[in-house]
Amino acid sequence: MVRFITGLFVIIFILNIKVFSQNVNNIVAKVGNENISDREFRMRYELVPHFSRDQFNEDSSKQDLLYSIIAEKLLAIEANQLGYDTTDYFKYSLLQIENLYVRDALFKKYIASKVKISQAEIQKALDRSALTLEVKIISSGDSSTIFDYYNNLKSGASFDSLEKISDPVEYNSNKSALKITYGQMSDDYVEDTLYNLSIGSFSSPVKTEGGWFIFKLVGKKTVVPSNGNDPNFDKKVLDVLRLRKSRVIGLKYLESFYKNKKAEIDSTEFLSLVEKISEALTDKKEKLGLNPDGLLFLDEGSIMNILREFGNESNSILVQIKNNPISIKEYLFSLLVYPMYIKDPAFNSTARNLMFNLNKYIQYKFLSAEGYHEGLQNIPDVKEDINIWKDDYLAKMLKNTFRDSIHVTDEEVKNYYNTSKGIELINIDGIINDNLDIIEKVFNELRAKKDFHKLAEKYSQRYFSAGEKSESGYFPLSHFGEIGLYASKMKLNQIYGPIKTDSGYTIIKLIGRRYDSTKTAANFDSIKTQLKDDLLEKRYNQKFFKYIASLADKYKVSIIENNLKSIKVLDIPMFTYKFIGFGGRIAAMPFLGAWYDWVKYLPNKSVLAP
Repeated sequence: MVRFITGLFVIIFILNIKVFSQNVNNIVAKVGNENISDREFRMRYELVPHFSRDQFNEDSSKQDLLYSIIAEKLLAIEANQLGYDTTDYFKYSLLQIENLYVRDALFKKYIASKVKISQAEIQKALDRSALTLEVKIISSGDSSTIFDYYNNLKSGASFDSLEKISDPVEYNSNKSALKITYGQMSDDYVEDTLYNLSIGSFSSPVKTEGGWFIFKLVGKKTVVPSNGNDPNFDKKVLDVLRLRKSRVIGLKYLESFYKNKKAEIDSTEFLSLVEKISEALTDKKEKLGLNPDGLLFLDEGSIMNILREFGNESNSILVQIKNNPISIKEYLFSLLVYPMYIKDPAFNSTARNLMFNLNKYIQYKFLSAEGYHEGLQNIPDVKEDINIWKDDYLAKMLKNTFRDSIHVTDEEVKNYYNTSKGIELINIDGIINDNLDIIEKVFNELRAKKDFHKLAEKYSQRYFSAGEKSESGYFPLSHFGEIGLYASKMKLNQIYGPIKTDSGYTIIKLIGRRYDSTKTAANFDSIKTQLKDDLLEKRYNQKFFKYIASLADKYKVSIIENNLKSIKVLDIPMFTYKFIGFGGRIAAMPFLGAWYDWVKYLPNKSVLAP
């Protein structure tokens, strides 16, 4: 056994603003014994994209989303009755979600709740946010070198002359001045240093995580600062202040918390895990044909394959922690929530990255255990958020069982061909990226009215078709799996996403639709497979939505229309993830499919009455 003692890990403290209050929750619908609260509805409407037949009609959009949430609840209730909640997939997936929310609650209790901000601090921050500093920089990783530069500056040398010193300057004044705004610097001391400089003056050497720096202020642009007593001032300064204060409080808390925490990693199990992950990522890289900047990660399919390779050995202990060991199986499931992104899947590179990721997970595990010890899993908001994810997992597990139950004969395919007006073909522009930061950036730029195609050319990591980075070219609906399904429901120029796939996340824009009505024997033979897939998809959707309608009759559904209509929502396409206290993040809410068509199959719409 290799002894491993957790030190004070560098953890990013993320401000977690509580957007939706739990104080008063109106019920917008009842599904069996479960309630859908206005809090859940608003979060799922505003924090993740949802599909609607008419995105410009708020009432229609709200109704479609509610029908989709109801469908999810019905499937989850039935899946629970069928025992899906006893499977390893469900138990280990939900364990990660529970740990995450409990750890976040611990952060709120001991860190966020202790942050106090005075009016004077707010005004100081507003004054600084009204300034844009223009700064030139000299840097070096070596302290003796940076102090040589500093002594030369004090003796009258200019920034420009320092490039002639034999020891090369890593960042010099020949580069254009950097523009610094309030909150941009992660280190409070560095920011204080910059804002206390006068134009033309330079700082003494400053040590940061990136090395040693000397700053020279060469310009300053000023606007009239906001008044901290004005309730409409820019609240972003509060985010910066809270983040910095929580970092100070948090580091003190962690220093004490981790003092006697110990864990032991089994080196044999670890190296076995590295080998299998390295092989899986290498295989994935070859299949995807990544561009040089593409990042690899383990998708759900890869993780399930690795678990099958381990067999019963997946229950072996990877990390020994008193009363709370981590098995190989648990850690592999954690990679769905805390993915390891890597460019080089070679064994040594994978080992380094995996050790860093495992180190982080161990420390998160200690924090979650403390939260459970204090009963934070029983906080109402925490319970509701965990239940939302629970229903998401159960519903999708049950949904996935339908695919294999649908079959069509060759004769049915031929009849479908003869009676249809042709194969529907669609053309989409798409952005494919596995980095959630980029996906969020794309949505921000779309809200700023940026051109979709230009964003696709800039941000898409993979090619839809040969010669085109973003445009798919016309293809049958049955191609591209869920992407084709969503595209079939979209109107021209409508944008939707992200759609989660094994390749990452995809945002699509429908740019063309047409029908191939050619009907010859040769043509049928060439498109028979496409026709079969198209017919299978239609049969699948019909069976799936009829099944949900039957569940609505079985478990009873009621909608409180007045409460639904009274909910005020922000109708802006948005993708948001929730930053977790002590580090980590997750999609703010689960992605929800367009599952509203089940209502068409209700024999009696009065089932939905309050």
